Amino acid sequence: MSLRYELNPGISAGEIASLRHQVGWESREKELAELVGCTYMTAACFEDDLLVGFVDVLSDGVEDALIRSLVVHPDYRRRGIALNLLKMVTERIKKSNIKTTNVLFEPELTDLYRKAGFRIVGGGLIDNEREGF
Repeated sequence: MSLRYELNPGISAGEIASLRHQVGWESREKELAELVGCTYMTAACFEDDLLVGFVDVLSDGVEDALIRSLVVHPDYRRRGIALNLLKMVTERIKKSNIKTTNVLFEPELTDLYRKAGFRIVGGGLIDNEREGF
């Protein structure tokens, strides 16, 4: 079986929610149903019809693009899927002449994002749900 990558694939909120659940994230299927098809760009990796990797991008189409929700099924990690998905979207962002590409990530993922071409800078995050606001 081989992996297949697609830019802006037609996938459902249920498929994304299932993948999120597989990695221990909240599935958030209801919320995702409102977002599917509304972001600037998505990329996905499939094995046959199974979604094994996903990323989406928000952008104003001019100044900034924000990569979010990069997720790879645990059984498919260490196969280059995350790096390939990142390269797919960053190349498309560059071709669209968008000035900057941004991403938030946990410190243990620094090497991955460096390999994908990101310059590592400081930042901060408030998780309103986690903090109970």
